[in-house]
Amino acid sequence: MSDLPTTTENRVAVVEERRIGKQSRVFVNRNLRLPSLGAIGFDLDHTLAHYAPIPVETLAFDVTKRKLVENKGYPAAILDYHYDPRFVIRGLVIDKKRGNIIKMNYHGYVSRAYHGRKELHTEDRKKQYRQRPIHLSNTGGYASVDTLFHLPEVYLYLLLVEMNQAAPRKDRRSFSQIYTDVREMIDEAHRDGTIKTVIVADPGKFLKPDPRMGPTLDHFRSAGKKLFLLTNSEYAYTDVLLSFLLKDNLAGKQSWRDFFDIIVVDARKPDFFTHRENDEPKPHHEELSGPPIWSGGGARFLEDRLGYQGDRILYFGDHTYGDILRSKKSVGWRTAMVIEEMEREIEALESIRPKMIRLSVLAALRERLDADMAFVRRERNKLALIAENLGGSNPIVVTKVQARLARREDELSRMQAELSSAIKESRQLRRESNEAFNSFWGSIFREGNETSRFGHQVEDFACLYSARVSNFLNYPASQYFQAPIRLMPHEI
Repeated sequence: MSDLPTTTENRVAVVEERRIGKQSRVFVNRNLRLPSLGAIGFDLDHTLAHYAPIPVETLAFDVTKRKLVENKGYPAAILDYHYDPRFVIRGLVIDKKRGNIIKMNYHGYVSRAYHGRKELHTEDRKKQYRQRPIHLSNTGGYASVDTLFHLPEVYLYLLLVEMNQAAPRKDRRSFSQIYTDVREMIDEAHRDGTIKTVIVADPGKFLKPDPRMGPTLDHFRSAGKKLFLLTNSEYAYTDVLLSFLLKDNLAGKQSWRDFFDIIVVDARKPDFFTHRENDEPKPHHEELSGPPIWSGGGARFLEDRLGYQGDRILYFGDHTYGDILRSKKSVGWRTAMVIEEMEREIEALESIRPKMIRLSVLAALRERLDADMAFVRRERNKLALIAENLGGSNPIVVTKVQARLARREDELSRMQAELSSAIKESRQLRRESNEAFNSFWGSIFREGNETSRFGHQVEDFACLYSARVSNFLNYPASQYFQAPIRLMPHEI
């Protein structure tokens, strides 16, 4: 954060952020003054409620494969499949027609791809995607991996793609049908309570309490903000999760409900944001003490109840489309994206910083060598032309020209060897850097020298982003979050 107004309070805020570890910071894409907000809202899953990834993802994976066998006629052999949490990351895209999983840069070009779990190397990838950008909004043939809940179903889909390829042709399903079946079964597992029943029976196994969550909510409330919960989950599930997560942070409150001014469950996001008419929700659990609890409804109703609208409201969520994009585009709310992977990404980034510095040195070296080689080639070509035109008319001059020409060839050979060495070292460093994040896909935020599609979405749609809501406890309620100055290439 730089160029803040020169008040004592904001100077202190800058100093304090320097003392905050990077993993616990709030990052800024668009300037936001906390005092300008009237209300702050929160999603539940992966926002206020952080899950233990391996248990909950393995549960979803196992439930879905069982439903595929029981309800969709898939072979019982898939019950022996095991979940591998390393393979799929957020921000990827499923190509339902080809059975591929792909990673794109922010221009929409496919930079990495796997068919099932088999990597498509450069030629195969270029053949299938023709080096043209993919516009996901124009086709239903692709599906984005937008949330952490998507990871187990996507990995199961990839295993089924491999099974399908190995099956006799008469027994094969289309890749699109397999995706539809997997999506339908995991939706059913969420809808019929198969997954949630297991979680609520043993929340300690599946949830990761954050002891700073309660103080963070109190921090916002003490600054005069109205707080609301807006979740697609039903009340019973919400009650179990937040009762468990906030039980040690009640600070005299009767229940977790007392942290909020309004609670909305069964919200049906993203439709909640796109239905701008004054949708009347249903009162829910009127007999409970504390704030009003509503089921369903629309953004207009909620804004009326809060007494604030548009950019006076900040909403925390984890879903790129359902929470962040739609609340920003449809109703003009300010947005804070919770990206749990941030802590791991920053740890990896710090571990490879010396390699990144070396890559910058090598990039500058390669740029200089390219320029020098171009200059020497021009000199060599001129000398070759002079030698050709002289023929044998002046042996002494011809000898001198040929000697200079030989020196230019030697220079080119030396520089080419140096360039080849730099390219080889750069490739090795990039491989090692990628593996620090994810050995298959690299960082969720970057692809080579460019921002990944996911990173670009975070930049475009999230005013603020951080690994967890409680990181906001590190900042004063009067904080002015200011985005860093971004330079265009010609300004660097």
